[in-house]
Amino acid sequence: MIKKNWIYILFGFSVLAYITSELIFKKQSQQIEVKPVSTLNGWGYKIYVGKKVYIYQKNIPAVAGTKGFVSEKEALVVGNFVATKMNKQQRMPSINLKELDSLGITRQ
Repeated sequence: MIKKNWIYILFGFSVLAYITSELIFKKQSQQIEVKPVSTLNGWGYKIYVGKKVYIYQKNIPAVAGTKGFVSEKEALVVGNFVATKMNKQQRMPSINLKELDSLGITRQ
């Protein structure tokens, strides 16, 4: 009877370990890619997770209005910063004015 319980417990842990490893592998295999996007108001960026668009940012985040980035380079700097936050936090990141200033972003 005791051996039977241990078999069930070991089987349960094995299944749990397998599922956990699959989820970690799947999450790591999804690459995050940042691409610049030309918009009517300047530049923006798209962040892809795998092949799907996860974030489409047309305007400078944290800035009121519809101002785009002044250059493709600035859009990529912020897009890559956000992608780095996504990798660390595993959730939807945010960005504030202080961070934009530290990245040297022109706010017009």
